[in-house]
Amino acid sequence: MLKKSIFKKEDKRGMSLNSEKKVRREQQLAKKAEAIEAYANEVVVIDDVRVEIDGKSYDLVENFHNGFISEKVGERFSQILTKYDYIVGDWGYNQLRMRGFYAEDSKKGLPYQNISRLQDYLNEYCNFGCAYFVLHNLEVQPPEPIPAKIRKKSSKKKSQEKRNKKKNNAFMSEKKYNVRNKKKPNKKNVKLRNANKKHNPNQRHFTIRQK
Repeated sequence: MLKKSIFKKEDKRGMSLNSEKKVRREQQLAKKAEAIEAYANEVVVIDDVRVEIDGKSYDLVENFHNGFISEKVGERFSQILTKYDYIVGDWGYNQLRMRGFYAEDSKKGLPYQNISRLQDYLNEYCNFGCAYFVLHNLEVQPPEPIPAKIRKKSSKKKSQEKRNKKKNNAFMSEKKYNVRNKKKPNKKNVKLRNANKKHNPNQRHFTIRQK
């Protein structure tokens, strides 16, 4: 009877702990949803092609497998993407990923950031046959200027890194020493020494007798 009562108490404690965890989890999810709604961007679908995000106009150039979902785009959209000519969103594991590309005739960015490399990006970095969309930015915004304080910090960091590299190179550089060539022993002297060793009368000899 005592064992049964102990087991019942332990079960009740376990159930209460699980319920508390569930409540905490639900509260965390609710706070997260509120934060997403508060910071979400405003996405307005005007027609099948024209879309407005925070009052800026975009054209929906491609919408493969209905990858464009206005609510999710509003949650995932970042102001950093406004500097790009095209914005590509692809789905993987129920998560939307968005990336910016420059126009074909643009000299900005690296070669892989050009929209002409879109197919390479889809083949290499996206799930096979995944849903995706392409937005054409009609109002490209210039990138925000870097504050003077951050510039000074970055320049100081670069100078410090250069100094550290010079110090490391100084310590890691190989030291060269002049090594003199040793004289080769004379063959005649070696033969004489060996002969003297063989015919030395003072040298002791031992013999092992068998029992």
